Parts: sequence; structure tokens; C-alpha cells
Amino acid sequence: MSTTAYPVYRPRGGMSRMFGWADDFMNWFLFGHETWLVAVLKGVPLFLFVYFMLTYVPNYVYYLVTVLLPFLRFSDDVGFLISNGVGFGNFGLLIALGVLVQATRGRRGFGWSAIRIFVLLNYLFTVLLLIPLLSFNLAGGTFLPREGQNPFPLQAIAFGTMVAGLGAAACVYLYFEYRRITRRDAEEAAQRSAALARR
Repeated sequence: MSTTAYPVYRPRGGMSRMFGWADDFMNWFLFGHETWLVAVLKGVPLFLFVYFMLTYVPNYVYYLVTVLLPFLRFSDDVGFLISNGVGFGNFGLLIALGVLVQATRGRRGFGWSAIRIFVLLNYLFTVLLLIPLLSFNLAGGTFLPREGQNPFPLQAIAFGTMVAGLGAAACVYLYFEYRRITRRDAEEAAQRSAALARR
């Protein structure tokens, strides 16, 4: 679907222009044309973000309330209940966010634009920080080391840095793909307009 179906206000000025461009980009990112590679670059971070919210965050909460925070130190059963409550809460928030994102389709206004830009910030957080941190952990790194454990092994730092670089490259590719598709849409719209004017 063409991004021209979702016109947005393009204000003048530095910060306003940047937010207007971000809103245009997210209209394409969420609802516009996409290739299989764009679909992969959207789907994989989405899957890992949901995985993080539903598994890592509850596990972190469990560790905090049962081990790390000395003024709590709940039992394992209480920690299990709390972490499951956090997990179900995150699941509800993800569903609500998905519904809100779909509701922004074709709508203008500060609130709708804010939701789309929030999704953009979450995407950037996921590909530039979250996935590299998950990769860092996968390669043996940790911010909560056990006694005698090296928290920052070289292979973990190298792997996390490499994944962060791939995330940055994905963002650059999405920018150029957005420019290519919107330029093609503009050319097609100009051709249709010229054809109608000749009638």
C-alpha cells in the first residue's frame, strides 16, 4: 500500500521537521510496501522484543526479588508469582500496543504520530541495544557475574559489537529502501496526474 494513502503534516523547522519525517517513515514502515528483506528486518526484531518482554524481564524480576535486593529476599514461590504477574502484565501491554498501532493506520494527529514514533524508538532500542545485549549474554558475557567469573569475555564483547553493527546497517538499509519506494510512489502519482491532466 502506498505511503501516499497516509498523508501527514510536514511542518517547517528543525525538530518539527525531524518528527514529521519520522512519522512519514513509520507510516511506510508499518503500513507501506515491503520486500521480503524488509519483512525479515521487521519480523526478527519484533520476535526478539516479545521474547525479551515475556521471558527475560520476568526472570530479571524474579532474580531481583528473591536474590539481589537484600530488603526483599522473598521465597522462591513468592518470586515465581511476582515474575508471572509481570509476564502476564507485559503480555497485556504488548496486545494493547499492537491494537493501538493498527488503530493509527491512516490517522493524523499528535497522539497517533506519538504512537508511531514510540514504535520507531522501540525498534531502534531493539536492534541497536537489546539484540546486541542478548548476543553478548549468548556469547558468555554477563552484568551479574558469579564469583570468579569473567563478566566481559572478549568473544562476548566482539559478538555484541558485531551484532550492534549489523543492527545499524539494517537501519541504514531501511532508510534507503524507504527513499526508493516513496520516490517510486511519487513518480507514479506524477504520471497519473499528468495523464489525467491531458484528458
